[in-house]
Amino acid sequence: MNLVLAAGKVFFGFVGQSQALIADGIHSLSDLISDVFVLVATRFASQGPDTEHPYGHGRFETIATVAIGLLLLAVAAGFIYDAAQRLFSSGDLWTPGWIALGAAFVSVVSKEVLYRYTIVVGRRVRSRLIEANAWHHRSDSLSSLVVIVGVLGAMAGFAWFDAVAAIIVAIMIGVMGGQFAWRSLRELVDTGLDREALTDLRAIIDQVDGVRSHHDLRSRCIGKDVLIDVHIVVDPELSVADGHGIGDAVRTKVMQRIDNAAEVLVRVDVE
Repeated sequence: MNLVLAAGKVFFGFVGQSQALIADGIHSLSDLISDVFVLVATRFASQGPDTEHPYGHGRFETIATVAIGLLLLAVAAGFIYDAAQRLFSSGDLWTPGWIALGAAFVSVVSKEVLYRYTIVVGRRVRSRLIEANAWHHRSDSLSSLVVIVGVLGAMAGFAWFDAVAAIIVAIMIGVMGGQFAWRSLRELVDTGLDREALTDLRAIIDQVDGVRSHHDLRSRCIGKDVLIDVHIVVDPELSVADGHGIGDAVRTKVMQRIDNAAEVLVRVDVE
């Protein structure tokens, strides 16, 4: 569908004499590229652990999310450059008409439908990669809104308004891409849960009967999953079996309360 939309916008951009619509069509091609990233990365990321990847393949999803973020940044830079060129070279501007306006409107509706469907799926399966791709659909929808504003402005005699609006939306797209890339890059260097999540996690551990204290709590994110390990301190008079029973209770409690906890390793120490 992205290929059809991209080709259609480029075609009607030439027919309707709209530089903005042609640029929007090129932007849609980036959606097609990101879809390929999603399909390939999801296929690899969904594979279970093996001898070479004992923690699974979630990093494939992280790397693909970085790629989408960088792609959004590149698209934003292209929009800003194109808009600046049009803003300071008004003599080169075309005069778009109703054909370009209709094509842009169809694009807005189509991409918004794709965004809403994709974001629901991404949140349901807790995949930042799919959510990133959904926002890419939204960015394409926003860029088509810019085309509508630009075409209406040009038809009303204010062609410069199109370029200014394009720069504003391009900055929004760039910020969005930067956030996706930054969060995923932090994950690649084994960044753990944030301070608030760790505070909640500590409270969960301390609430388990038999746990006197805990230390060396660590976490790291791999794709949509979180790996956690912790040392708990128990009564030294307990048997080994009872101590490990408390450890199992901690693991069960954490797995129940932390939705994306894929593995919880609990080491039992005596006081």
